Amino acid sequence: MQKTIKIDIVSDLVCPWCYIGQKRLSDAIKQSEYKFEISWKAFQLHPELGKDGMAKDEFLQNKFGPEGEGMFDKLKDIAVSESLDMNPELITNIPNTIDVHRLMILAKKHQKDHELATLLFKAYFVDGKDFSKTDTLVEVGKSCGLSKTEILTFLKSDEGRKEVLMEEEMYRESGINAVPSFIINNKYMIEGAQSADVFLEAFKQLEQ
Repeated sequence: MQKTIKIDIVSDLVCPWCYIGQKRLSDAIKQSEYKFEISWKAFQLHPELGKDGMAKDEFLQNKFGPEGEGMFDKLKDIAVSESLDMNPELITNIPNTIDVHRLMILAKKHQKDHELATLLFKAYFVDGKDFSKTDTLVEVGKSCGLSKTEILTFLKSDEGRKEVLMEEEMYRESGINAVPSFIINNKYMIEGAQSADVFLEAFKQLEQ
């Protein structure tokens, strides 16, 4: 019987290292003989931002100073080395991601959260979509099969907000303060966008 490995991915969908880490995990999965059950967990990197987010250039300047401007360019080089597209010049806004995580909760009800995560990464890092706009979230949600009416009804309500905040608080209290973090079978945790080999070694450890 083929072994199933459960992986909880604690992530923020606008985190470039989460984008890169998810690709490295996918590469490891393709090299593995196991079955996988992937679950995405909410973590906001910038919960202090307002609903409209902040202009990317202003955000980078405030957070990193003069070095901030070139940070995405360095990350793009890493993404390209992983055969990932990344167009940081198209990104204009750093959003508050509470509604992004709420959309993930809605997708999870339809077993589409893993598909949606992939589409959200592409929308933000490749297409430069602004996640502070409800229309953007509707567009991405529809692309994985969710209905416009259901998405709008969900986002206009408070449904999922408490769940996101509680989930994030739980992980912060457990000691996670950066993403991505990958929790494997509730036993091993891999922090950061580690190489595919690190994931493969962790999978082997489960056999011991």
